[in-house]
Amino acid sequence: MSDRPNLDVVATVGELCDTAERLTAGSAHADRATAIAERFRGPLRIAIAGRVKAGKSTLLNALVGERLAATDAGECTHLVTLYHHADGYEVAADLADGRRVPLTFKRDEGALAIDLGQHADEIDRLDVGWPSRSLTEITLIDTPGLASLNDENSQRTQAFLDHDRTNPANADAVIYLMRHLHKADADFLGSFMDRSVAGASPVNAVAVLSRSDEIGACRPNAMESAHRIAKRYAGDPDVRTLVSDVVAVAGLLAETGLTLRESEYAQLAQLAAMPDGERVRLLLSVDDFCDVNASPLTAEIRRDLLDRLGIFGVRAAIDAIVTGTVGSARELSDHLVDQSGLSALRRLIADQFMPRARLLKARTTLVALRGLVAELTAAGHPDAATLAAEVDRADASAAEFALLNAAHLVLSGAVRLPADLATDVEQAMSGPASADRDAALAAMTRWREVATDPLAGPLEVTVADTMTRHHERRYTT
Repeated sequence: MSDRPNLDVVATVGELCDTAERLTAGSAHADRATAIAERFRGPLRIAIAGRVKAGKSTLLNALVGERLAATDAGECTHLVTLYHHADGYEVAADLADGRRVPLTFKRDEGALAIDLGQHADEIDRLDVGWPSRSLTEITLIDTPGLASLNDENSQRTQAFLDHDRTNPANADAVIYLMRHLHKADADFLGSFMDRSVAGASPVNAVAVLSRSDEIGACRPNAMESAHRIAKRYAGDPDVRTLVSDVVAVAGLLAETGLTLRESEYAQLAQLAAMPDGERVRLLLSVDDFCDVNASPLTAEIRRDLLDRLGIFGVRAAIDAIVTGTVGSARELSDHLVDQSGLSALRRLIADQFMPRARLLKARTTLVALRGLVAELTAAGHPDAATLAAEVDRADASAAEFALLNAAHLVLSGAVRLPADLATDVEQAMSGPASADRDAALAAMTRWREVATDPLAGPLEVTVADTMTRHHERRYTT
């Protein structure tokens, strides 16, 4: 969706933020108003969620382009961690009592080793500022692995992504990782859902078939199989009620491809130079590759390569060198990233999330401002009613919000429509409207029929009225 149609509502919400800051200046609510405004003006927040060992931290590192998030099972992986752009290097903890304290850290083989300084239970979330170009337009959020809805770590993730009428979710969009679509995955995704797009919705959620290289025992065609499975999931109507699309990504392959060292390329080239028979035997299995009696590299070096690439990645890298597909570390790096499926996920973020970024942030900002209004009203603030009226006016008059809600209702399955009408709703959200007046008139007529159908439910009528107004604007423009 072109960002141009959203300029009016986005500008209105920006003005509301200015008004809220002005009205609360010098009061106990000033910090809350400032925080709302800063989030609105900041990058899109994308949370990465999924079950334990789904590869969330590895995928985050791949999206950033360097190893930052620790991938082991340390204390930090049990905490929500935000990674945002900063001019320098900084790590802080937001404590449960509202204080923010700076933390010391160091790099351990690239990944951050953070000294928490207190028990993890005292920390609400971690905040990492890093001078990465990948983080200039988005803030990435690593969440604790989901084990069960009653698990403590799962509850941290649930609380972070939860929302209500006056409390928006802490993320504007969600990338959900799954190995296969188990019932537990559907349950977790369903638990994030609501009839409001201020929380997780097919409008702002996508799924990643993670660790895709491990499908089919890491055979050479593992990624091809993974892409077929992801495409099948993406076409499943039940899956489409939870996420807008599904892509297959081998996060480890992407992370290592982006951080590949010259020394690692040289080691892989040595293995590629082995006689064919010896090389084939070495690559038969993980045990064969780690055999202490094998050569030419030491078992420790081979294990390090395995940790960095996985057996699929090792096979793919060596095959690319043997066949002459690559001839340098730079070329191998590009080849591994291309094989990983990371580019497809980046395109999905660019096509699905970024064009809607300002509108999604405007929507969550209005929810947050409603929360601020509730606080001001409870405190007897003299300007509470003024701000409440402005928020209501912005919410009610924004055609873009109505379209966003209509798309959510259709994609989430709350409203079932014929395929051509459902496609019309998606197209209204995904690109600039056509200037074809005849097509707009025909669409208006069709949607009016739905709106006046005596068997139509209230949600269907809501969608039909929204789409009728959308095409009326096309017709009169």
